[in-house]
Amino acid sequence: MLEQLRSILGDLHPRSIVVVLLMLVLAALLTRFVNSVVHRTLERHRHGGTLLPESVTRLQFIRRVVDAVIWVVAISIGLTQFPELRGFSAGLLASAGISGLIVGFAARSTLGNAVAGVTIAFAQPVRIGDEVELRWDGKRMIVPNETLSTEVVKNLTLGSVSRMVRTDVLVPPRGDARGTMEALLGVAAAEPGLDRSAPPPRVEFLKVDAAGALLRLSATCADDASAARLTQALLAKAAQAVYGIQV
Repeated sequence: MLEQLRSILGDLHPRSIVVVLLMLVLAALLTRFVNSVVHRTLERHRHGGTLLPESVTRLQFIRRVVDAVIWVVAISIGLTQFPELRGFSAGLLASAGISGLIVGFAARSTLGNAVAGVTIAFAQPVRIGDEVELRWDGKRMIVPNETLSTEVVKNLTLGSVSRMVRTDVLVPPRGDARGTMEALLGVAAAEPGLDRSAPPPRVEFLKVDAAGALLRLSATCADDASAARLTQALLAKAAQAVYGIQV
């Protein structure tokens, strides 16, 4: 083992070492750049109110895939600088078929969850922020990806022609949270496009910290047009009640 290590190190040229280090540094910079671009894109759409739940899932999935591809390519190029490892790589690829069958059979549940996760990311049966209905015994529940893709899950946000409206409002520390809640509920109750068969509109506290109280109004409308109209009315009312902006 030591002799092989000496042989590998002895055959290395300064150029090979520079290429390996350059690939690792370049991979780290590229992954950081990709993560930064995705983060800025999400924040820009979140502040603009145009961030869709399915977009979050797809962007996060694409970010992880791109990061993995970058590191795989960088490591592969680095390994080509070791002549002794080229033969090892060829033998490894030759046995990949049999190894894949063995590993796939032994980890079929894990691989099934991985494939199901890819399917969920693009098919979007459940998105980030959706309200779903599952059987729950009151304890912490972890739902495998395979369960979401093979069993029936009731998505209350996408499950019918009705449309769920969720509007978040940050009330400053000295603001009137109670008055803001009543104002939002009043706007929602006056919306003619509400789905009267669904639960009534409600306001809940999402977070309370030094920045203020984050409120969320949830309501169910009968169609997309009513949901869009209610969202605009809620934002206008929040701007007036919280910040004194006349719209």
